[in-house]
Parts: sequence; structure tokens; C-alpha cells
Amino acid sequence: MTTIAASQADAAHALMMLLVEHGDLPQPDEFEVCDFETDTGAPDWGVTLVVHDSLTRFEQWRAALDLHPCDITYSACHHGACLVATGEHSGVPVELFAVADIPTK
Repeated sequence: MTTIAASQADAAHALMMLLVEHGDLPQPDEFEVCDFETDTGAPDWGVTLVVHDSLTRFEQWRAALDLHPCDITYSACHHGACLVATGEHSGVPVELFAVADIPTK
């Protein structure tokens, strides 16, 4: 897919505003502007925040982004436990993703 840079402007602005508005929170380990598929199947640009090895930081960001706890999905992945919460900020799709080790017995 060929994309002009201006089509990513809203998502880039939302990402920068999230980082500024929540500057008191620990920084996510990764953040990026990425393409999301809309309900119609058309591509749209959004933001992904990734937290490694800290469910506490995931919860801090989830609360700050006002993402409802019922909207968190859990799955076991090859990295351990994967949590994903999705929502919207300033009209832009936002995905908060966490990967944490599953403790062994």
C-alpha cells in the first residue's frame, strides 16, 4: 500500500499528545504510528503503545487512557502473557499492548 505522509498526521499528533499529557507516567518501551483496519476494511492510522515485563505500567497506561478493563484481552504467547486493550484518543485508534513473563512453578 502506498501512503502519503500527511495521512498519518492525526495519528502522529495523537501519539505526541499522549506522551505529553501523560509525561508523569513511565515511558512505554515502544510506541509507533501504525495502520489499523477499520470496520469497513479500509486502512486507518492509529497508535500502538507497548510495555514489556510490567503489568503495573500496563495498568497505569490503561487507566490514563481510560480504556475499560472489560476490553482487555489476554492470550498466552511465545513471550509469556500478552494483554491488549484497545480504544480511541482524539478520534484515533489506540492499542495498548503488554508482554510479561508467566512465572514458572
